[in-house]
Amino acid sequence: MKKWAVLVLAVLLLATGCSTWKHLTGQEEQPLPKNEAPNVAYYSFPDIPIPKELELVRDKSFVYETSNLRTGVLILSGNVDINSLEQYFRTNMAKNGWRFVNGFKYATVILNYTKDDKAAHIRISRESFSTWVEIWVGPLDKPTGMGVAPERMGIAPDRK
Repeated sequence: MKKWAVLVLAVLLLATGCSTWKHLTGQEEQPLPKNEAPNVAYYSFPDIPIPKELELVRDKSFVYETSNLRTGVLILSGNVDINSLEQYFRTNMAKNGWRFVNGFKYATVILNYTKDDKAAHIRISRESFSTWVEIWVGPLDKPTGMGVAPERMGIAPDRK
């Protein structure tokens, strides 16, 4: 009976000893802050989140930038399920202030978004062993309120 008590005590000490030792030495894992997403990368556009499983294809991507404009195309690839990527972008683009405009899906998924004075077009397609993502970002045309009169476009006004 004494041997069983010693054995149970030893097991309990070993089981709690590792976690206590980590706590005492400061090696205990700290949870990530809630505002930091562990699976997100950003390339050139700080408000467009990219899952870390996708890799930027630099020789096919380009970004044009001026003092008040940034536009371009990001090409990414990785072995990721199309449906999970679609859900990822739908969720995370909204979290970053983008408004979903429309989308198309099945063999290829296309998602269109707007935000302030810019638009984003995301195209997701699958090849044999990899998934390709194209993200196009460009400016939106700002309406001036100065429309063209129908007569100037060669359209006769309806006068009934």
